[in-house]
Amino acid sequence: MSIATHNLRLPLLFCSLLISLTLFSQIRISSPYSRFGLGDLSDNNNAWNMNMGQLGIGLRSAYHVNYTNPASYTAFDSLSFVFEGGFNGEFVTLTSAVQSTSRNYASLGNLLFGMPVNKWWKTSLGLVPYSTVGYNVATYDTYANVGRIERVYSGSGGINRLFWGNAFQPFKNFSIGANISYLFGSMDRAATVTFPDSAYNMNIRELYHVTMNDLYFDFGAQFKVKIKNDLSLNLGVVYAPTLSMAAKTDVFAYSFLAGSSGTELPRDTLIVESGYKGRITIPTMMGGGFSFDKTDKWVVGVDYKWQNWDKFKAFGTGDSLKNSWQISIGGEIIPKIDNYTNFLARMHYRMGFTYNKTYLRLKGQDINEFDFSAGVGIPLRGMKTMLNVGAEYGSRGNISQNLIRENYFKIVVGFSIYERWFVKRKYF
Repeated sequence: MSIATHNLRLPLLFCSLLISLTLFSQIRISSPYSRFGLGDLSDNNNAWNMNMGQLGIGLRSAYHVNYTNPASYTAFDSLSFVFEGGFNGEFVTLTSAVQSTSRNYASLGNLLFGMPVNKWWKTSLGLVPYSTVGYNVATYDTYANVGRIERVYSGSGGINRLFWGNAFQPFKNFSIGANISYLFGSMDRAATVTFPDSAYNMNIRELYHVTMNDLYFDFGAQFKVKIKNDLSLNLGVVYAPTLSMAAKTDVFAYSFLAGSSGTELPRDTLIVESGYKGRITIPTMMGGGFSFDKTDKWVVGVDYKWQNWDKFKAFGTGDSLKNSWQISIGGEIIPKIDNYTNFLARMHYRMGFTYNKTYLRLKGQDINEFDFSAGVGIPLRGMKTMLNVGAEYGSRGNISQNLIRENYFKIVVGFSIYERWFVKRKYF
C-alpha cells in the first residue's frame, strides 16, 4: 500500500460515515407495534452478532466491532484497523383474525470503525439505528345513529445513534469501556377519524411531528479467565443510566369533509402548537453475559438484558409500557481455520436464538417475540477480510383479542475489513 493511499483511506471512510446519515433517515418498516413507545428498538445490527442471536455482552473479537459491550474494544489488535458495514432486508407478514398482508423493506444496518490508540486504549466510531417507526393501522366501529367510524393511525421516522466508544485495560484480562452516543431523529404520527356513511359529519385529523436529540451513555466491563492455553471464559456486564432526552413537538389538528372524488375539504383548524419543548425518558438498562471460546475453533455464549420501561415518559405522559427482558443464546464454529485446501473448512458457521419479552402489553396480552438466526462468515483468500451473510426468522405478537401476529424473515449481508495500518515502516 502506498503512503498516499494509506493517508487517503481513513478520510474517505469517515466521509462515507457522514454520507450514510442520509441513508439512515430513509429507514422504513411496517410494524403496527412500532406505534408505541419509541418504536421498534434495534439491537446490534452487526452481522456477526445478529447471526448468533444478538449475542455480545460476553463476546470479544479482534476482527469485529462489538458495540453491545464497549469493553470488548480492547480485543482490537494494537497494529490493525477494523471497518464494518452491512445491509438488512426484511420480509414481513402481518396476520389478524380476518386477513393477512405482506410488506418488505431494505436499509443500511450499520457502519463501524475500530482502531488502537495504544496498547491499553482502543477506540471505535459507528453509526447505527436506535429505533424505527413505521405503521399504518385502521380500526372500524359501527353505531346506530352515526354509522361506521373509521380510525386510522400512521407513523414514520425513528432515532439514529452516532457513537464514539473507548475501552481501557487497566490490568491484565480486565477491560472497561464506554460509548458516548449522540441520539437524533424525528417521528411523524397521525390519527384520523372519519365517518364513511355520513356526508355531513366532520372528520378530524391530528398530526404530530416530534424531533429529539441528546447525548446517551452506556458502559461495560469484561473479565477474561484463562482455563487452558487456548480456552477462555469471558464474563461481561453492561449498564446504561436513565436519559431524559430533549425533544420538541409540533401539533396540528383540523376538521375536514370528504369530497365526492375522495379529496379532502378542510374546514376548521382545531389546534396549532409549534415548538413545544419537553423530555422523553429512556429508562435504565442493564445486562450480563458470558462466553466460552477456543481460539480460532469455536465460541458459545449466553446474554441477558433488562430495561425499566415502566418509567418511560414522553412530554410528561407515560405509554403504559412494561419492563422488558431478553435472553440470547448463540455460537460460532470454525472447522479448521488454517486448512487452505478446503474452503468450507475455513468458513465461520454461526447460529443463535433470542427470546424477547417486549415492553408491550395490549388488551391483556403480552406482546412477546422470538427468533432463530444462522449465518456464515466467508473469508477472502489471502486476507483477514470477511463477507458475512445470514438470515433470521422470527415472530411477534398473536391474533387473540383482535391483535396482530407479525412473522418476519430477515436477510443480512455485511463485511468486515481487517487491515494492519499502524506498522512502523523501516527504510534501508
